[in-house]
Amino acid sequence: MNQWYSKELGDGVDAYAPSHAIQEAFFPLFVAAGNPIGMAVFSRYDLEKNIVTAYFSPGAAEMAKLFGAQPCEKPKRENRLGLLVGDQRCLQLFYPSA
Repeated sequence: MNQWYSKELGDGVDAYAPSHAIQEAFFPLFVAAGNPIGMAVFSRYDLEKNIVTAYFSPGAAEMAKLFGAQPCEKPKRENRLGLLVGDQRCLQLFYPSA
């Protein structure tokens, strides 16, 4: 189970509502799953495209499907990738050399 998922959320302003919806939906699912470190959602703002993209870790696959995210490659840590929601320790889990 190493499949990542992504979903474009819109430009900076338009991305607020879907980002908030992801954050709101995450915590009940996270607690129900036993607070797994590997369940997380990251986001990246692409300045060139003016698009915010959410990246769902493999542990958040079911949630990704609820939001209509599509399979993708694991995002690279650089270029404004940040943790949207999840345990802070997941950064070390997914990006140990960062």
